[in-house]
Amino acid sequence: MGDKGNQSRRRIVETARALFHAKGYTSTSMDDIVREAGMTKGSLYHYFTGKEALGTAVVEHMIAEQCAAPQGAGPRDPIRGVVAMFRRAERELADRRCKGGCLFGNLALEVSDLHDGLRRTIEAAFARWERQVAHALESGKRDGYFTPSLQSKAMAHCIVALLEGGILLSKVQRNTRPLKSCTGMVERLLEGFRTRKSPLTPLCQRGVRGIGRRR
Repeated sequence: MGDKGNQSRRRIVETARALFHAKGYTSTSMDDIVREAGMTKGSLYHYFTGKEALGTAVVEHMIAEQCAAPQGAGPRDPIRGVVAMFRRAERELADRRCKGGCLFGNLALEVSDLHDGLRRTIEAAFARWERQVAHALESGKRDGYFTPSLQSKAMAHCIVALLEGGILLSKVQRNTRPLKSCTGMVERLLEGFRTRKSPLTPLCQRGVRGIGRRR
């Protein structure tokens, strides 16, 4: 595929991503995508056999963005890194007036019972995310931030579930309070595993607030 073809395919994927986020996967038609992208339907079907294939491409594009993101640019303290992820979600939700939310989560709710191929792609996206969080926590254990009792994989699963659940409740309530509560609780949960000889002072002693302040 030449540069022009790559650009056209990317424009379709990015247009679909924006529409899926704004309107939902089910409510977005291929005609909507064609119209918004300024392309013909023939051009769209040249690159994608159907809506599920396009949805898969959107998720794979988002995974590729995760892979391309610079590693190790976050805070040294893994607790601060996790809390920063929650606070970023809070700001993004507030900016959108608690609409939109996490596209991975939205797609999972919409398509998991309807399109198994797309469900598996989303499953892989969440699995990668959990591995990234677990790796950060495990590195924290090796560096002396956490006690050996911390189960990094289980905690990563819990962190992602809290974030997604908080986003969902905030969308339903049109208020960021549920997500802020999850931010505070995940911070307290992780602080419970911090070692007394941690390389950094606990967040609660550094003026970092949990519930009530703040992806």
